[in-house]
Amino acid sequence: MRQHMREATLGTAILVMAALVPAQAGADPLMAHRATYLLGLDASRPSVKLDSASGRIDYEIAGDACSGYSVKLHQANEVDTGEGSSVRSDMTSSSWEDGEGKTYRFNTVTRSNDRTSADVDAVVTRKDGGLSVEIKKPVADTVELKGNILLPTQHVVNVLDAAAKGETLVEARVFDGSDDGDKVYDTLAIIGRPAKGDENLPETARAALSGIPRYPVTISYFDTGKSSEKPAYVMAMSLYANGVIGSMKIDYTDFVLQGRLDSFEALKTSWDCKK
Repeated sequence: MRQHMREATLGTAILVMAALVPAQAGADPLMAHRATYLLGLDASRPSVKLDSASGRIDYEIAGDACSGYSVKLHQANEVDTGEGSSVRSDMTSSSWEDGEGKTYRFNTVTRSNDRTSADVDAVVTRKDGGLSVEIKKPVADTVELKGNILLPTQHVVNVLDAAAKGETLVEARVFDGSDDGDKVYDTLAIIGRPAKGDENLPETARAALSGIPRYPVTISYFDTGKSSEKPAYVMAMSLYANGVIGSMKIDYTDFVLQGRLDSFEALKTSWDCKK
């Protein structure tokens, strides 16, 4: 994962962010939207590995629990390690997950300094008490993952349901799909009480999110079987009850990147889903 992180700079974590927006059974309906986040080093904590970092995420989510959820994501960033030329990375991702957490399709292409460093294409199906991952790229293969493993949407459903009930901890094994397309993390989500006061959001976002509860959520991602060690990374965010992320920080131990919501557009839904 560390090598992947060095090449893609936020590839895995941003895929997690993309998955953090889908359905919430029994909660507020999903808000279909487009958003742009600006990325940079967190100035409140000195970086050990990077002299500077900048970038942006262009994000779109559409769909509902009836038709499934589709996410389009483009991320571009540039980092300077102080050891030569800066490194440019670019990631394009598209995914679809059905509303019941039984099927997940995704394709992610990562480029580093204009060269393709990863191209992952796979379909995940829930069966036989686990997940069957049919990988088309980078190498055709089928991987069977046993045990109770949540797809990204299911994980967030659990987190938001727990938040609505006033619970503070959610532990889960979560399918991530990074690396060669079959990555699973052990996760621990810590949920704070609903936040008060307004965030520094664009006017369009403030209008769309007015009155929607938001929770401070911190999720630690551990390599499987290594939950007693330091996490691979930690993502802290302001998560609204309708699935929108306001602000975020991603902690890689050696440095912390923060994302600020720069633009926001609520999208119309095509029809009413009663699920």
